[in-house]
Amino acid sequence: MRIIKIFLILLFLGFSFIYLNYFSSFVMPWDRDEAIEAALSWGKLDKLPKDADITHMEKRGSIFTRQFIIEFTSSESEIKNWILKSKGFKGVEPEIKDGTKIYEIHPKNLESYGGRVKIKGNTVYINMSWS
Repeated sequence: MRIIKIFLILLFLGFSFIYLNYFSSFVMPWDRDEAIEAALSWGKLDKLPKDADITHMEKRGSIFTRQFIIEFTSSESEIKNWILKSKGFKGVEPEIKDGTKIYEIHPKNLESYGGRVKIKGNTVYINMSWS
């Protein structure tokens, strides 16, 4: 009976880990840097500004698709510099809605879908997908 309880506890822990790692929107601490790198590369975006403070991060998708959402704050001068350094913004005119600049970024020659970058003041919202 004790072996069955231990087996069930281990099974439960294993399924919980698999769920959190693959199916939940939570980004594990050890996956954080890779998630940021993937989202930036899918949009041909430069590395985040040095003073960037990530305020929100999540992942979505399944085995066949992946989407990363990153929200960070930084100084407006650093954000402008980041835009200038990022190849994904080249030739893309932002749509402006209620003071928010919305960039639709869909890089050619990449397997990623690309996505959207929203900038309002000193807050940047990156939403990149791969399918």
